[in-house]
Amino acid sequence: MNRRPLSEEEVELAVEKIRRMYDDYIITYLKPFTLKDAFEDRYLLVRKQRIDLTRFIHDELELIKGLVKDEDARSAQREERRGRRKGRHRSVSEYADRLIEQYREQIEKYPDLPFDDRASYEIRKLLGALDLFEKEYWPDLERVLRKLYPSYYSSPRLTLEPRIYNLTSGAGRLPPGVSRYKALLMRLPRTKAELEWEERRLILEGAFLLHHVVETLERVRKDGDLAGLERTENWVHSVIVDFRLQEFKPTNQGV
Repeated sequence: MNRRPLSEEEVELAVEKIRRMYDDYIITYLKPFTLKDAFEDRYLLVRKQRIDLTRFIHDELELIKGLVKDEDARSAQREERRGRRKGRHRSVSEYADRLIEQYREQIEKYPDLPFDDRASYEIRKLLGALDLFEKEYWPDLERVLRKLYPSYYSSPRLTLEPRIYNLTSGAGRLPPGVSRYKALLMRLPRTKAELEWEERRLILEGAFLLHHVVETLERVRKDGDLAGLERTENWVHSVIVDFRLQEFKPTNQGV
């Protein structure tokens, strides 16, 4: 089938649409950000090799639509299985309640970042834990990084510091990465789907930051000495386990 070649403006609009679709797919289904990175790599390659952009855009749209369709089908299958288990609903519900209660007990010990009472308990606790890291554990790690890697641009600080700034309160300010979530909480009427999407994004960003710290500590161990940082290492691992973030580890931290 012959397709009308897309103009440069149409190509840019289509690429932005694909990027948004990947963002929604990654956040909604907790997928790795490397999927979007792979698209960007393919886009740069076809640009460089001057491959037919019209065909490329069509194929990429079909790809991301197929990924979303597959996940939707899996979600529907899970819902169907839940429906078949309706007769056991009470016992399953009680078991789920116990798991939720155990989880709340695990994270109760962490400080609460009280930026909005309407925010979910998990988000407030996770942000509170990250705030505690920035205040009590980051200064020691930062001193070691400055000594071990004098150049900022060859140091893990180059990618680590922006993530810390984005999710911690600093001098009493609202973390920049939380501003959209705060705005959604203040808006009336509130949209549950948007709030849940933003909460999943914050959980992923928090998980990626913590795993980035772990990767950084491993690099310090290889390049120098972790002496004095064992407390930081143990605490970060505990946060990852308590918030059940073990699986949310990006494949490329850039450290």
